[in-house]
Amino acid sequence: MRCFDTSRIYIKAGDGGNGCVAFRREKFVEHGGPSGGNGGRGGNVWAVADDGLNSLSTFRGQVHFRADNGVNGQGSNCDGADAEDLMVKVPLGTIVRRRDAGSDEPPLAELITPGQRALLAAGGRGGRGNFSFKTARDRAPTIAEKGEKGEELWVDLELKVVADVGIIGVPNAGKSTLLSVVTAARPKIANYPFTTLVPNLGVCEMDYRTTVFADVPGLLEGAHEGLGLGHEFLRHVQRCRVLVHVIDGTSPDPVGDFNAINLELELFNPGLRDKPQIVAYNKIDTPDSGDFWELVADQLTNEYGVAPDRLFPISAATGQGVTALVRAVRAVLDELGPATLSYETNALNQTALPARRDVRIDEFVVSVEEVSTSGAGGGDGGSRVFYVEGEGIERFAQMTNWDYYEAVKRFQRVLEVSGINSALRARGVKTGESVVIGDTEFSWSDDQSDAAVYDSWLRDMKDRGVNRQGTARWPHPDVR
Repeated sequence: MRCFDTSRIYIKAGDGGNGCVAFRREKFVEHGGPSGGNGGRGGNVWAVADDGLNSLSTFRGQVHFRADNGVNGQGSNCDGADAEDLMVKVPLGTIVRRRDAGSDEPPLAELITPGQRALLAAGGRGGRGNFSFKTARDRAPTIAEKGEKGEELWVDLELKVVADVGIIGVPNAGKSTLLSVVTAARPKIANYPFTTLVPNLGVCEMDYRTTVFADVPGLLEGAHEGLGLGHEFLRHVQRCRVLVHVIDGTSPDPVGDFNAINLELELFNPGLRDKPQIVAYNKIDTPDSGDFWELVADQLTNEYGVAPDRLFPISAATGQGVTALVRAVRAVLDELGPATLSYETNALNQTALPARRDVRIDEFVVSVEEVSTSGAGGGDGGSRVFYVEGEGIERFAQMTNWDYYEAVKRFQRVLEVSGINSALRARGVKTGESVVIGDTEFSWSDDQSDAAVYDSWLRDMKDRGVNRQGTARWPHPDVR
């Protein structure tokens, strides 16, 4: 038996498009100039509440969701197109959390109303083309940025159905039959326990009013500890405003079943004991049940404090007493007042795209890792790897296009003005030792001159088998 109210999916926002390096070369365009366009934004990934879904079973066959990448920029100042956003449809009542999130960490989103949506992963911004780098001092820049990587993460989905009334009770008490009588829902009905494996929703239309009922699958003693499918069933009771407790009148101990279910609710969540309950003594049409109705009603009233006006003998199979039960439920809902759904997080109804969080490049941490290497003579030598960790500098390194010398010069200048070079020197970095920033690794050199940076860039291009991009002006590799 599987209850599809939890799922784990992987989401990946689209990467931004790369910027372009291009120049105007038309015969009658005076002075030409840079004309490289910017890349387009990558697609975002949204979770959207869809009232046409009632479970997470749609995620059985698809686990990975990837938005499209932005289009690269082109010449003639043509910016790349932004990618379309990806909408992941989830049923109402879905809670989205990061994988392995702590118990005190708020969820990413909680979708309750139809059409409500929340941003799960933001697409990367497009890289700038060389037209964006044009200045009064540099009128022909040969530099462009790569597109920013889109966010990616694993998330856990948890469904808690949103309904006015939750129908609870022991297995085979007649909950699904009652739902099929009061609503147009057609749940599976059979004469054996655990016929229902997933919650079923139905809308009851009576007296020109509508009420949403949810059939919560049967509970067992020990459900609060996860016995059977306890947790999968109990979580759906939390959002119901009123509970209809269906008692199987043919059970050997109807009162014991009633007490056991209430105990499981309280052990799972103490707040559930405060929810108003209406008791429906089912199968009154059978002799084994109808003969003991008055005895059971008296015991529930005197020993367990159930109000007489909240006790109803019904027959879900024949419809006897069902109308009075529904009207009593609506009377309780009227007493409670308008529905006020409780949210688990404040950042929920994200209908607008938020700006990407600003980060500072000069906020970083430098750590050192010792790496042992075996010498040719059998001795052990030691080298170190320096890790520079910071969201701002890692993002900057990822967007740097290392195929252009001006981009390498710009990156070197940022390392200096942000204080990263000073921090590395303070940690005792030496020439030839490795420095890692995000996915980028390079060797440290004490010589920071233009000629040294140019030589290093040429060697890197040769090692990667990439042809030299742009124009090679100053410095010339032979100049020192």
